[in-house]
Amino acid sequence: MTRKLRLGFDIGGTFTDFVIADEQSGEMFLEKCLTTPDDPSRGVRNGFNLLFERLEIDGSDLDVAIHATTLITNALIERRGVKTALVTTQGFRDILEMGSEVRYDLYDLFMEKPAPLIPRDLRFEVGERLKSDGSVITPLSESEIVSLCAHLKEIDVKSVAIAFIHAFRNPAHERRAAEIMKREMPDVVICMSSSVAPEIREFERTSTTSANAYAMPITKEYLDVVTDTLKTAKYGKDLYMMLSSGGVSDAGVAKEFPIRMLESGPAAGVLAAIFYAKQLGIPSLVTFDMGGTTAKVGVVKNYEAAKSNIFEFGRVARFKKGSGIPVKIPMIELIEIGAGGGSIAGVDQLGLLKVGPHSASAQPGPACYGLGGDLPTVTDSNLVLGNLNPGYFLGGSMKLDLNAARDALKTSVADPLGLSVEAAAAGVFDVVNQSMLSAMKVHITERGEDPRKFYLFAFGGAGPAHAYELARALHMKGVIIPNGAGAASAMGLVTSGVSFDFARSLVTQLNRTPWSEIEHLYEEMAEEGLKILDGIGIERGSPEISIAYQMDLRHKGQGHEVTVTIPAELIREGAPDRISELFYDVHEKKFGHAHRHLPVQLITCRMTVGAGMPNLQLMKVPSSGTDFSQAQKGSRDVYFTELRKYVNTPVYDRYLLAPEMAFPGPAIIEERECTVVVGPSGNVRIDEYGSIFIDL
Repeated sequence: MTRKLRLGFDIGGTFTDFVIADEQSGEMFLEKCLTTPDDPSRGVRNGFNLLFERLEIDGSDLDVAIHATTLITNALIERRGVKTALVTTQGFRDILEMGSEVRYDLYDLFMEKPAPLIPRDLRFEVGERLKSDGSVITPLSESEIVSLCAHLKEIDVKSVAIAFIHAFRNPAHERRAAEIMKREMPDVVICMSSSVAPEIREFERTSTTSANAYAMPITKEYLDVVTDTLKTAKYGKDLYMMLSSGGVSDAGVAKEFPIRMLESGPAAGVLAAIFYAKQLGIPSLVTFDMGGTTAKVGVVKNYEAAKSNIFEFGRVARFKKGSGIPVKIPMIELIEIGAGGGSIAGVDQLGLLKVGPHSASAQPGPACYGLGGDLPTVTDSNLVLGNLNPGYFLGGSMKLDLNAARDALKTSVADPLGLSVEAAAAGVFDVVNQSMLSAMKVHITERGEDPRKFYLFAFGGAGPAHAYELARALHMKGVIIPNGAGAASAMGLVTSGVSFDFARSLVTQLNRTPWSEIEHLYEEMAEEGLKILDGIGIERGSPEISIAYQMDLRHKGQGHEVTVTIPAELIREGAPDRISELFYDVHEKKFGHAHRHLPVQLITCRMTVGAGMPNLQLMKVPSSGTDFSQAQKGSRDVYFTELRKYVNTPVYDRYLLAPEMAFPGPAIIEERECTVVVGPSGNVRIDEYGSIFIDL
């Protein structure tokens, strides 16, 4: 049987994960290697070589390659983008600093706000003005645009964001300004708000367009390098990219809208969890993805992840909405914590133990990596506590230095606090867990959910080592660790289909607007989506194409809207009254009430165009015939928080654990990409797919 191979690779802050899935058989082959921050393509090349050599294939054997990356997030947070200018309507130069004029902390007299990506001396105004309905008040001054171009060339600007007032209703002025700029400055990147974020609210739209322009040149350069790396490995097809919404698009679209990839890696992890949830028949889960740099938590209900249409990056106050830079992009809702295996531990000015958010990353890495790092990290603590085997990290391909981990903890934590090295390691483990617990509680309760109803679905290189303690503290049902948990985000890439999200704002009372006007917006978005699918070889009329409709609706006079999924037949029929009733029902379910006497106002029309879902199924693990006693590879002393002491603990080889095997904790289960820690109150069982369930 001919193999149909799908490659997914996810570049994280510390590790780069790879998976090749055979769509015909369901087999999955994993690889993991250190990220190379100075040149990410080098780490990609290393992983390809290892995986291709093991499978005796090359790039020409792949059907598709899908990529996720932290490049965009890191570039924006670390301010590593190019010199970017903003061109806006006369009087709106300062909108990036004025923002929404809402204070995220009313009582903090010294409240810090994030600095705009584009400083004031690179923000310029031009003569033009539209009404809120898109009609022209002041025509665009083309001579001002030409003069401005000469100045922008003189100060060596590399990218320009154009964000005119009300351009989401009429893009004509932005398009004409872009035409002139491309003519006058052919080597400069131009971004228009009417393409990047054609939605209401000037601050968010301008902020999103600015961030997109800021990251666009480095994204193009990066994706060209990755594409060349794939070509060197004999892969000659298009490269696809994971988007923050959980959709997949080709690299050409990603180069134009890099802001859509802001959280591509974390989104892939949630999609992997949904894939496993469907196979396991468990519709609702809390996902926990802990890698080397960050931990991400999400909630899956009825096989769907909640989505949001706005996101903040670079928050200056943890968990405080409004303290970051907003971008209007569709994305899977997650909470991200600066807690990973590489999170650095130390003592702060008050003499308190602190862990994160700074990370040792891949270079120099934790002290135990022996790559030059000398600061203690969560990984060093796990090693001292016995959670990790120094001789079996990445299956033994990377040795860990226990003495270096102990020395780092002694110097930076134990001695300053007057503790033993073991107590310092336990303290680091507890502090990082409490940090993640706080975030998990916030995220789960904000969605009106009770953690006791859920299993914690744990993955990532560090996730399975911490999941038991988190689930125990939250009184959850237990923990699920899938096969290949250490590289599960990459699995989310190969289990996803192509899709793209579109939005068009139209602020109007739903039952007073000619339906043809709303229908026209949806037709415009559908055409744009079908063009993208055309470009990647999916023909119009193909039965695999799917189109989903949503509307942002609110009661007339309300300040915030609710996104409501609209059945396709209501769009085709043009049924505003039935859509209004649907809104009332959704509002009542979400908030406990609905004002059915008030008319419904439409704010934004949304659409998702998708196709090409792979027909992947998990392989059932055959019973190996191995006696349970053979699965135990040894034992070692491991520290457990609930006992506050070290316990001699059996260590099991995951690859020898067969379906229907069950045993009580404490236990350590080792596989190549991660280590599973099971505390004394846990009971382990192995299901038919080889997934580990830790029941509490």
